[in-house]
Amino acid sequence: MSEQTDPSIVVAENHSILRPILLVAASLIVLLVLKFGSAVVGPILFFIFLAILVVPLFRGLKQRGFSSGLALIVMLVGITSVFVGLAWLVLSSFSQMLEALSQYDLNFQANTQGLVQALESISLDPAVIDAIRETLFSYLGGIAKSVISGSVAMIAGGVMALIALAFIMLEAESFARRLHRGLGDDSDLLKRMELFQQSLLSYVVARVKLNLLTGLGVLVMLVIFRVDYAILWSVLAFFLSFIPYIGLIVAAIPPLLLGTAESGLAVGVMLGVGYFVINQVIEQVIEPKVVGGEMALSPTLTLFSVIFWAWMLGGLGAMLAGPLAALMILILGSFNDTRWLAILFSSDDSPLVTGVPPRHSGAASGDDEAPEV
Repeated sequence: MSEQTDPSIVVAENHSILRPILLVAASLIVLLVLKFGSAVVGPILFFIFLAILVVPLFRGLKQRGFSSGLALIVMLVGITSVFVGLAWLVLSSFSQMLEALSQYDLNFQANTQGLVQALESISLDPAVIDAIRETLFSYLGGIAKSVISGSVAMIAGGVMALIALAFIMLEAESFARRLHRGLGDDSDLLKRMELFQQSLLSYVVARVKLNLLTGLGVLVMLVIFRVDYAILWSVLAFFLSFIPYIGLIVAAIPPLLLGTAESGLAVGVMLGVGYFVINQVIEQVIEPKVVGGEMALSPTLTLFSVIFWAWMLGGLGAMLAGPLAALMILILGSFNDTRWLAILFSSDDSPLVTGVPPRHSGAASGDDEAPEV
């Protein structure tokens, strides 16, 4: 008498095989959409994260007694002032530097003659120095030209962003109420959305504090060594420090070039050592105390996230690598089949895995309550 297979077992086995296949296929489709639509997806993701950070500030003003209109005006004036100030600093500095770039190049060659002779004495090709110099200065000049030529597009994009942010801030409360009514107060999806917002806000507040220390340290060092455009390079260090591991390295290249061109190779070497010390003190000593477990991610995941998102979305992807990695951890931790991956790539007590809201700094909202979605 032949044994008959239980149909329910066959169906279960088919489902167990089909589920990971569908998951992989869906992931590949999403990645293809992100890659081929990076010119649109990158700014949209950046704008979404910016809105998540701006809305709690708007709520904080209203909790202090500001009307919606007055709070909106204060926010728009503040954001516009920062944007205009940064745009003026960048455009004026790059314009002046572009005019003097050829002289910097000549000074750099003169101040590295000793290095060239030392290479020749040990039978190494000194043309390597010239190739590196030409490459770096050409990139620096290209960046300056692209920033200046793209100033109109930058201003137009800023205006559109301000208009969109204004609408989002005004509709934030009604949107939150509709979301609660649609999903229900006990919805797991709603709780995870709120958790991600809280974690992201806490992480960015902590990261801003660290980047301010980094920018201040760089500014003091560049002023001491009398490097031109010290404020510009310190601002660049502040923003690029949002890119884990490699951001400050990239930010150090222009001042190292100018410092060497202005004051000699010894000053360039000391600037390099100074950047290294600042980076190590901030990231290894101060960062664990400031960030703590707010968005504790595996260093390996963070590094690969920077590489992956930089390839997918360019510079914006690299800057958003940390929040995007946290979002991935949150999604993986939402399903039993992938929860082990979330645990693997985050710390044991990460709120993104445990579901326990992080300690909120209150810097953004002005009170002890975590911001709501």
